[in-house]
Amino acid sequence: MPQPSDAVHSLSTGTLLDGIRVVEVSSRASGAYAGRLFSVLGAAVTRYGPRLDIAAVGETADVTERWFHQGKQVHDTAGLPDPAHVVAAADLLVVETDSADSAWCEWASACIAAAGDMASPPIVVRVDGAIVDGHPIPSDSLTTGAWSAVSWSIGDADKPPLTLPFDLADFQAALYAAAAGLAALLADPANRDLRSVEVAGRDVLAYYVGMITANFLPYERPWTRDGARPPGSAGVYPASIFPCKDGHVVLMCRNQREWGALLEAMGSPAWSRDEKFTDPRVVARAHADEADSYLEPWIRAQTIDELMVMGRERGLAVAPIRSMREALDEEQFAFRGFLSGDTANKDVRSATVPWHLHELSSGATGTREWKVTGSAEEPSRLLQGLRVLDLSWVWSGPLTTSVLGDLGAEVIKVEHGGHMDTGRLRGKARRGGVEVEGPEHEATPYFNQMNHGKRSITVDMKDERGRVVLLDLVEQCDVVVENMRPGALARLGLSYEDFAERNPSVVMLSMSMAGQEGPLRTMKGYAGIMAAMSGMESLIGYDEHNIVGSLSPALGDPNAAGHALTVLLAALVRRRRTGRGAWIDLSQIEALLCVLPAPIIQAQLEPHIEVPANTHSRFAPHGHFPCKGDDRWVALSVRNEHWSAFVAVASEAQFASNPRWSDAAERVRSRAELEAAIAEWSAERDREDLVESLLAEGIPAAPVASYEDMSSSSWAKERELTVSVPHLYLGDTDVYVVPWKFGGQSAGRALSAPLLGADTDDVLHDLLAFDSERIAQLRADGVLR
Repeated sequence: MPQPSDAVHSLSTGTLLDGIRVVEVSSRASGAYAGRLFSVLGAAVTRYGPRLDIAAVGETADVTERWFHQGKQVHDTAGLPDPAHVVAAADLLVVETDSADSAWCEWASACIAAAGDMASPPIVVRVDGAIVDGHPIPSDSLTTGAWSAVSWSIGDADKPPLTLPFDLADFQAALYAAAAGLAALLADPANRDLRSVEVAGRDVLAYYVGMITANFLPYERPWTRDGARPPGSAGVYPASIFPCKDGHVVLMCRNQREWGALLEAMGSPAWSRDEKFTDPRVVARAHADEADSYLEPWIRAQTIDELMVMGRERGLAVAPIRSMREALDEEQFAFRGFLSGDTANKDVRSATVPWHLHELSSGATGTREWKVTGSAEEPSRLLQGLRVLDLSWVWSGPLTTSVLGDLGAEVIKVEHGGHMDTGRLRGKARRGGVEVEGPEHEATPYFNQMNHGKRSITVDMKDERGRVVLLDLVEQCDVVVENMRPGALARLGLSYEDFAERNPSVVMLSMSMAGQEGPLRTMKGYAGIMAAMSGMESLIGYDEHNIVGSLSPALGDPNAAGHALTVLLAALVRRRRTGRGAWIDLSQIEALLCVLPAPIIQAQLEPHIEVPANTHSRFAPHGHFPCKGDDRWVALSVRNEHWSAFVAVASEAQFASNPRWSDAAERVRSRAELEAAIAEWSAERDREDLVESLLAEGIPAAPVASYEDMSSSSWAKERELTVSVPHLYLGDTDVYVVPWKFGGQSAGRALSAPLLGADTDDVLHDLLAFDSERIAQLRADGVLR
């Protein structure tokens, strides 16, 4: 990769956690990917566990397993060593045993107990699928997606909801478990209880849903299935997958300018001059179907290349729906060296890491010290003293800084009246069809969710005086986060080099679609564009002819934030050790590919990947089945060892007494026939009763929950997923906070998002010693408006 300048050189990822020792006990992707992240970041990882329970078979499973354990010292089921010996030298212990047998679970619990008995205990991160009353319940990737209301939003309205395929839900648990462990490792709390960290996959996915629904429900847009288009186009028209002459594309316009540019590209057709099509937010709310009837024929007449050229020329977010095999051949990945060969089969490529690291060539260290006292008595103070300059917007960047804020960091969000976070421009909340009172940029629930607990200053960074203010501020900060298009800050004299010249210990995180360099560096886009370019969208549908994608849950943003948090916290661990800062160049498309190892590998070993459509490659039944009532579904995952217990629950059903289904291979071969019989049986059952009966037998099961089901459930309340915050215009509002438990305590602070510029005077006075006269002059000149 080309270097920004001689002042900066590449930094090896494997140096960040140098000297850190991790013990991993895992049986699924949720534990194993967390361990892989620690390993690639430089920790010495020792792994204990059985063969991973993942959605892959044959050679694909073999290569995927090697990918998970690359760089680890691996111990399999040959024995169960003394727990005290296993944890004796560990700095961090990560434990996940959802698919392990009882002996492994007991041994893992003994390891946790042994860690707790140590005079100086390691950080212990327990990763479970779902927890009730402090204890895990039977769960897997399918059921955590169902419980959390992610699955409810994927698919066609008249068909079963769809799950995230290929263990994607488990990977999200892994990401946030790794980040939670690093947060505790960085804080190094003296309080022994806070060294015990608990992460549940169901909580993580519910956190995602809670954040993204802030762009739906408060605006009276439902959270439900609406095919390839999210309900109400997620607020601004268009936002959908469209068929074109030679395939499918994702096309998204997220503001008035982009909508106007699209209409101009179409030749400003007569229909577009109707007043009802003027505002894309009104179109999204009231006229999307009619607009589709005009837009779809025009798109269908274009090729993918023509639409991509149109997008580049007019600054629109357009991307082809690529297959996994097509995605791997993208020139951008070769440019960045993102893919590498398998250790046993060099012709099979897989993901490395989604970031490049740089540091100052001079080796300079900073003068600002963040004193890690370890005296915190509660999770919301773990990172107290850390100060973050937040130059990010929309979701992925603000989510990253929001998590730091939930843990006690001071986050200073920088905007300007002429260039606000577009999260402020989603429109006012609506209640009973009427907009709430207040300025549009303040009365927006989406911004309140993504930026709760932060401080707001207004600075025009395009003005030289504003640039100087930010450079002065960075001397007082530890972290800078931005997700602008590559080069935007550098053109303003606010590059990593500019910041590091003033504060060599600063850690800067740049989150872009494809990375700071390469053929796609200028690509514009959102989560749907990331998903299309990564190949993920091609895997989500009912079959290859009915691809619906995942525009509603918009997985690309929180997935990128999880990767960003992990590498950012690791860089801060290194800074504490060395005093040196770093620049993290993260590609959000690559971050999605990192959680798709099995389909990446399968795409190279097999001629075609079937769209999973709720099925699992290794066992059946697996999927969403109807229950009594309208649009009520149960998520059911019956592994081979569960079959006899499942038959006992369904003893009165005809399929239960058929000896044909006792053969596991036959269940997979004839899954369609078997699952049709199960659907006929489940359709006469009450959903809640059925879930309770299945869980009692140790079978992973869950209601496919709507947002209302999830948010009002007893488990969501028990897990304290939300806090109530007062807001000047929105009133008392629930916001979702990072769902990590430290010593059984929840993280998060009950603070709303700031009003625009509310903290400008205090921040400039307290941190830069600006007097009132100087602040007033800068405001009068428009620098601080």
